[in-house]
Amino acid sequence: MYANSILAEIGLTLLQPVLKMVEKHFDKYVEFRFYGSLNDFLVPGNRHKSFKRYYFGNPTVKDLIESTGVLHPEVSLILCNGDEVTFGFRPQPFSRIACYPQFHFLPVESLLRIPLARPLKFILDVHLGKLASYLRICGFDTLYSNSFADDEIISISSAQNRVIVTRDKGILRNGKVTYGYFMRSNVPKAQLKELFYEFDMKKDVRPFSRCTYCNGLFEKVTLNDVNSLLKEGTARSYSEFYRCTSCGKVYWIGAHSKNILKIIGEFL
Repeated sequence: MYANSILAEIGLTLLQPVLKMVEKHFDKYVEFRFYGSLNDFLVPGNRHKSFKRYYFGNPTVKDLIESTGVLHPEVSLILCNGDEVTFGFRPQPFSRIACYPQFHFLPVESLLRIPLARPLKFILDVHLGKLASYLRICGFDTLYSNSFADDEIISISSAQNRVIVTRDKGILRNGKVTYGYFMRSNVPKAQLKELFYEFDMKKDVRPFSRCTYCNGLFEKVTLNDVNSLLKEGTARSYSEFYRCTSCGKVYWIGAHSKNILKIIGEFL
């Protein structure tokens, strides 16, 4: 699926000159201006400036937005001629439409979707296994499986109010997706930093509260509780232990834990 998305992006870029010629034969257009990170999805010639989008028929503003390459789950505010509108709004020809991503430092409410409860919950696609571990280390409820199908990810996201994090634009183009984010970086540590900034997650970090293997919650246990599950050297060298309430995996505070805290500290 990811490879198909890449090919689609390449094809869209190569077709831009042809599309511009065809558009001129349409009798209607809207004028778009995208702000912030939404420009990442536009062809270079349309970034950080106003541009016209020609069309025919009577499409919704969501259809028009997605025709530019921008993914609708990342749009947090739409203004049409200065008035806030929803995705189902059908703009009049020659309207001016401004689209904004999530506001990081301003408490701006939007008609597009209900704000998610904090701390956020996530569901990740098959390309983001290492990021899933990092998020769980930080204490975030994160679902991940390399067997999740796209439809399954979308269904779980809707049912459990989880943010879909993906490297596959095809998932986020599905009209059933409400909460989603396309991961720009392909480096796990940089991905974690990207999410921390995008969703202002620092205040919600709870290190060593979730199992990196299954996402279950930890409980603190004594050495006697888990002694039979440990190697002799481990039982002798460490004194602070935790057990996953879901899978039973045992964790302890040691040198590896300090390395993990160092990674987390880079983003705090």
